[in-house]
Amino acid sequence: MARKIAIESFLMIVAGIVLALIGPFGSYELPLVQRLILWPLMILCGYPIFSGLGAVARWLAETVRIPYAVTIAMGLIVGAMPMTMLVMLLWFRAPLGQALQSPMLGPLYLQVLVIGVIIYAAMYLLFRPAADPAPAAVPVARPTPQPISVEAERGAAGPAASTLPLPPGFGPVRALKGEDHYVRVIGEGREELVLMRMGDAIERLGSADGLRVHRSWWVARAGISAVRRDGRSATITLVNGQEAPVARDMMPALRAAGWL
Repeated sequence: MARKIAIESFLMIVAGIVLALIGPFGSYELPLVQRLILWPLMILCGYPIFSGLGAVARWLAETVRIPYAVTIAMGLIVGAMPMTMLVMLLWFRAPLGQALQSPMLGPLYLQVLVIGVIIYAAMYLLFRPAADPAPAAVPVARPTPQPISVEAERGAAGPAASTLPLPPGFGPVRALKGEDHYVRVIGEGREELVLMRMGDAIERLGSADGLRVHRSWWVARAGISAVRRDGRSATITLVNGQEAPVARDMMPALRAAGWL
């Protein structure tokens, strides 16, 4: 997590320097040194706002099954509101009441929103996940009744962590969860966040006994505690208690693999 914050903070500072050189919102009239201080500072102030809304967007996409693009758009629209007020306070030194009544508020909000979209799009293009097709189901010798109980398999060896950039002794990989430009590797009692595309992480696991059950989830067979049907979809409960949603188009693969 510390590495994730450090990388993204560095990218925000770079974006602030670029904006300082461009000088939007009339800031070009200020001395360059002042712009080089204020713009990175303002972008860094906006980082926790948009980062927090990004986490909420991921939660909505996975929990409410709203398309991820829609939740991100909602997050950018909402996040641009406090950033607009911050710009009014920093650049125009307007009191809060006066800022809310200013005729510049609307146009300024649109400019802030455009900058937010550009920064997010740049980071997405830099770390965009691979558009890999879902891996084929792993055939099994016998079907497993629903719900699946794999208490006996918990001690079985899972996919090796040595193929991923993980600390020594991490142990078998039980699941992968995509989080924006990162992959959360879930093991036995520990997790690590690595800067990698989801498709690349799955490819490194090779022929491991598991399935990509959702755009943001890959699950090892040995990492499953139970599978619960949810209408035309399903939810997988991992051995650590976390739940992974199953995309509708992956249901046939789960049935073919004997997970349902």
